[in-house]
Amino acid sequence: VELTDTFRRMEAWGATAKAMPAGWSRHPDGYVRTGQLALYHPTRTFADYHLEFFGEIEKKSMSWAVRAHDGNNYYAMKFTVVEPGLRPVIAAVHYAVVGGKRGQRVETPLSVMVHNHEPYHVAVDVTGNRVVTSIEGQEVDSWTDDTLKVGGIGFFSDAGESARLYWVRVTKNQDWLGRVCAY
Repeated sequence: VELTDTFRRMEAWGATAKAMPAGWSRHPDGYVRTGQLALYHPTRTFADYHLEFFGEIEKKSMSWAVRAHDGNNYYAMKFTVVEPGLRPVIAAVHYAVVGGKRGQRVETPLSVMVHNHEPYHVAVDVTGNRVVTSIEGQEVDSWTDDTLKVGGIGFFSDAGESARLYWVRVTKNQDWLGRVCAY
């Protein structure tokens, strides 16, 4: 299974054909700015998958969700700026949201170089109880948690944050056995 989206039509994200999710906006240059949590409905029943997206931090953080069952149950993840500048220092943050309540926030400073106003390729592997995150092919964070077993992906911005998204791709069953079965 491979799903891709360039955010031209937002029905799969819970919006109507002519509207955007709450707080989201589309720019003529082909990207969207995120707002309140919007879930990518075709992925909501997925358990193990590979998420990729191309985006950039505009202001403070770029945030996404994995294993998102609904707006009250998901793992929140983000890259957040801890030291602004021409080459900002960023950290990976993750926490569980269960029953609408945020769990313990874990922040890991990253040793990758990013630049202001430059998008980057992010990949997240969700397998079993393990989540592994990479930037431009370099693994930057991994963690385990057994709380949420199933759920798709989503994107959001908290108050005072802003991010740009250009495209997203979600794949599952892309291992050798999955490819054989698909054939």
